[in-house]
Amino acid sequence: MATRPSDEEILQAVERQLAARRRINTRLTDPGAASLVWESVLECEIHRSILKRDVGPRKAKGPLSRNRHIVERVTCADLEAYVVEPPADPAQRQVVHLVQEGTLDEVPCGDCEGGTQSCGTCDGRGRVDCPAWIVCEVCRGGPDTCWECDGTGTPRTRRARGGTRPRREGTRERAAECKRCHAADVACPKCSGDWRWECPACDGKGHLRCGTCNGDKRVRHKGCDATGRLTVWTGATITHEPHHDELPVKRYSGRLRSGDWHREILTSPHEDLPDFLEDGHAKRLAPLLQKREGEVRRRVHIRLLPFARVETPADPDHVYHAFPLLSGGIEVIDRFSRQRKAALLWAAAAVVALAVTITLTVLR
Repeated sequence: MATRPSDEEILQAVERQLAARRRINTRLTDPGAASLVWESVLECEIHRSILKRDVGPRKAKGPLSRNRHIVERVTCADLEAYVVEPPADPAQRQVVHLVQEGTLDEVPCGDCEGGTQSCGTCDGRGRVDCPAWIVCEVCRGGPDTCWECDGTGTPRTRRARGGTRPRREGTRERAAECKRCHAADVACPKCSGDWRWECPACDGKGHLRCGTCNGDKRVRHKGCDATGRLTVWTGATITHEPHHDELPVKRYSGRLRSGDWHREILTSPHEDLPDFLEDGHAKRLAPLLQKREGEVRRRVHIRLLPFARVETPADPDHVYHAFPLLSGGIEVIDRFSRQRKAALLWAAAAVVALAVTITLTVLR
């Protein structure tokens, strides 16, 4: 890493920029010709490995013979004290499963009988209820079921009802003979006075075979995978979760990436900060670098690029950022000054206002 250039070298680099791009020839090293302030871009990214330990009773579907992956796990006497080395890269996730010695066993499933249980859909009956009869969709079981007996089988003794005889809506089909009172041309042509017909799904039986158990009354118990057995043990799940933090930074030109950055990698919360950081930088980093609960490993990337901010009355519309390059030499970036940005905003606002005024004038 090159030594920070002197203020004079910075001003001379800005002079060359002015002459090449603005065609302004001036000596910025003269008193009062320019102001120079050293600033810096500070970046910090930290990856942590956070330890989490979950200990407690466990169970798995099926007998031990079907759970070889559990039988082959590491066993230990004290799940709380067992140490698992965190991953070398704290950005990687790691999960380790443990079994406490003497706790691995196989037991009957308490929620089924031999891997099956009573069907919950039909309550173990093997069938579900179904309406045996369906109301006629033409007369809907109302007065038009039969013009004489209203579907009761007993002819009316009162005067005949006025109006037309029942007909299926939208057709010219004549009414049928009533199956109940046997009067001709008075009944609904669909049900012939019965006002209903047998349900086609159950053929009038009033029940259907249960679709869940297919009439067997019992179903496979998913809780034990239909084995009737469970594998039980006391276990621990030790997880190293990656956690990422970074220092919020202002947006700067991507050309700064080519600069001669100071770089340092820290792997312990007890390491001293690099010498290239100033007191203000250390204060900004302090909250980010504090050790978090459960932290067992970290990797901190600290990057710093010093640059000089130069302003000159010879070019009040621009501000110049100058910084050292890895290849040697000095890079200069120019940006609009605050005064120039304000002037451009006011000009844009004036154009918009003028356009609105012209539009309103034309529309009148």
